[in-house]
Amino acid sequence: MSFSLKHTILLLTLLLSTAIIAQKKEKKQKETREEKKERKKAEKNKLPDNIESFPKNFLIRPRFVFPEVSVNVSNRLFGKGEKFKYKPAIPGVVGLSLKIKKVYISAAMQLPASDHLKKLYGETKFRNININIQGRIVNWGLFYRDYKGFYLKNYESYYPNWNRDSLGYPRSSKLRIIEGGLNLSFNFNKNFSMNAAFAQGERQKKSAGSFLMGLSERYQRIDADTSFVPPTQGDLYPNLNKLRYGNFTSTLIYIGFGYQFVIKKFHFTPVALAGTGFQIQSYTQTDKKHFWINYPTYATLKAQLGYNGDHFFANLIYATEFNSIPIKETRIRLFHNYLEFGMGLRF
Repeated sequence: MSFSLKHTILLLTLLLSTAIIAQKKEKKQKETREEKKERKKAEKNKLPDNIESFPKNFLIRPRFVFPEVSVNVSNRLFGKGEKFKYKPAIPGVVGLSLKIKKVYISAAMQLPASDHLKKLYGETKFRNININIQGRIVNWGLFYRDYKGFYLKNYESYYPNWNRDSLGYPRSSKLRIIEGGLNLSFNFNKNFSMNAAFAQGERQKKSAGSFLMGLSERYQRIDADTSFVPPTQGDLYPNLNKLRYGNFTSTLIYIGFGYQFVIKKFHFTPVALAGTGFQIQSYTQTDKKHFWINYPTYATLKAQLGYNGDHFFANLIYATEFNSIPIKETRIRLFHNYLEFGMGLRF
């Protein structure tokens, strides 16, 4: 009996020890999984050796911009229809960019035009607002552009007797172009930072480049009077002649490449992207309405030269972007070009 009791106690002790060991082992495995999760999270958030982040979360950047916007119209049918171009009257723009953590907001206002410029080109009312969440790998951007009041740049062949000295350029004061949408872009090399290149929220320490890819969803509207197509060209642009307004919604996919050349704290970055997509079109002439689906093109080229110090930074940016609105026999290209100088401080 005592022998059986001894074995029972021994067996219970053995089972209890096994349970304690198993519990400790399970707890250790659980802690290891948690530690592994934390380690992966830390590795994910760790900056590459090539990228330096600034601890300051607030950035302010005054900027001066020379913009150039144009609406270029040409005929898609070879040898038919003359080209014509409308431009807004914008002498220059001053603006301010603010960066709070990853959110980058940019707005600008037009400089007042002289009486001479008003007489020559007329007046344009415009708004241009951009909001970006600039990450190292992913960049989200919202934009809104609104221009009202254009002049006909190449008017000579359409108005041969026009006296520009006394009348200025022929104008379309009711012509209005509105654009708004969302841009989403991806960078595929962790050692290359678009943030460091253009927003200067980081600093790239060595030269590197990356394949780039983007997606854009944009809405465009054209409000016009019936004189949008110049004289003698109406029959050659039957789907644009006597245009009242049009709504165009596009989905664009584009690819490209960017590279940043770095010498100490100075850097030079060219970026090029191009692509296409589809566009839903709804537009109205004085006598009819149209609904159509077409395939626009898109391209952009940006280059910047700058200095990115610990507190002070400055850069010069040139950018050109165009996207098209193809309306059957007509191709409308909307160009946005600008030269921008900006400098700022981090706080």
